[in-house]
Amino acid sequence: MASRTNDDSVEAVQQRIARLEQLLEKERAARRHAEQLLAEKSKALSLTNQSLLRLAEDLETRVKERTGELALERERAVLLAREDQLTGLANRRFYNEFLADACAKAVAEGSQLALFLIDIDHFKHLNDGLGHEAADDILKLVAQRLCDIWPDALISRLGGDEFAVIAKVTGDHLALEADASRVSTAFAVPFGDQGRDIELSCSVGFAVLPQDAQTAGDLQRYSDMALTASKRSGRRSTTAFNAVLRDEVEEKMRLGTELAEAISGGQIIPWFQPIVDASTGRIKGLEALARWEHPERGLLSPHQFIPLAEERKLMDALFQSITRQSCQAALPHVVSGQLDYLSVNVSPSQFRWNEMSTTIRDLLKEIGFPPRALALEITEELVFADVAASLRELSRISQQGIRIALDDFGTGYSNIAALRRLPIDWLKLDRSLIVDIDHERVDQEIIYAVLIMARGLDLEVIAEGIETRAQADWLLSAGCRRHQGFFYGKPSPIQHLVPHFA
Repeated sequence: MASRTNDDSVEAVQQRIARLEQLLEKERAARRHAEQLLAEKSKALSLTNQSLLRLAEDLETRVKERTGELALERERAVLLAREDQLTGLANRRFYNEFLADACAKAVAEGSQLALFLIDIDHFKHLNDGLGHEAADDILKLVAQRLCDIWPDALISRLGGDEFAVIAKVTGDHLALEADASRVSTAFAVPFGDQGRDIELSCSVGFAVLPQDAQTAGDLQRYSDMALTASKRSGRRSTTAFNAVLRDEVEEKMRLGTELAEAISGGQIIPWFQPIVDASTGRIKGLEALARWEHPERGLLSPHQFIPLAEERKLMDALFQSITRQSCQAALPHVVSGQLDYLSVNVSPSQFRWNEMSTTIRDLLKEIGFPPRALALEITEELVFADVAASLRELSRISQQGIRIALDDFGTGYSNIAALRRLPIDWLKLDRSLIVDIDHERVDQEIIYAVLIMARGLDLEVIAEGIETRAQADWLLSAGCRRHQGFFYGKPSPIQHLVPHFA
């Protein structure tokens, strides 16, 4: 029995050992499987890491490329913000920034800075004649010549045909004038365009900091003044800012601030110049001309304040004031038959379509002045800027019985066909056609042609600017009877003319 029991114990142990070996084998198989899975996952992870690394490298490359592109785009944007697209010069925006910085730096360093402003003379005519594309090519050539003159300066195209040069001053004032003269010399050489030689000229004005100005604003303003003076002087002119210009501008500013009050206060009054029937010597009408009775400066002529009224948009108020005073002064003489009419000038800037006819109608009704005794003198600039609009408004005025005179005829580019359509009663020959009329054959032929045309259009002709007996006699013999000028009388208060009324 004991032997059998031992055999059972051995067998049991062997079975346990077999089970343990099976468990161990299972564990080993599981471990091998786990290790295989781990190896596979590690390999997959490695491949994923490599892919991510490549993606990161690619992304880094793309970021660098895009950063470079953005930098280039920013540079281009900055360049566009600074550069005139036509000429490649600095544009107005960058010019303003540069001028302010350069002036501040010059003041801090105690150095000098010059600002030259350059304007091409009559460039609009060139633009109209050649076309915009050819004119743009000319502007590019102008820019290049300015760069040749001032290689170290900032040169800017401010717009249109206006250029600016900001240059450090290394010499005296004579050297600056020499630089400005070099511009005129450079422009004297014709500009080539598609096989054609284009002749140009320019006006130049300049000022210097700190001699003339202490700030960028003043330097700009004073250079503008000098350029304006050059334009007034004629083509190919150069002007340096000076104390005389400063005094003129300060005087203009003072007058400008006083002008509105002068109009409302009655300081600006009408004087009158007679318009005469040369065949009888009788004064037929009067032209009203504004004069400013300034309490301190004395009597001021129109050229001293009319431009100010234009700038400050006071022409409407001035027109109404002068017309009211003129009609009131002339009314008794019109009613008595001593005068046939009164003429008043109208500025293009205040001939506002659809309002002028109403303004005049109400004013004449207020005064009781007969519309047929009033003539409005208008200019070609007013009429031919918009013939259709002119026709509408002038027709409204004419329908009231008011007569229309086309002033300064012969100085512009009148459209003869338009003259036939417009309700114009008179043509006033400009004084430039009259000055040599007694001996200049060409002028005489022009006057003959105008008189023939006027008769065909049923227009009356008035010659103004007559200063001599010879001029008056020739015009009368040619068939022009209505005369005006110093020969017959200078502008004066109406009371000085009353004794000469018929």
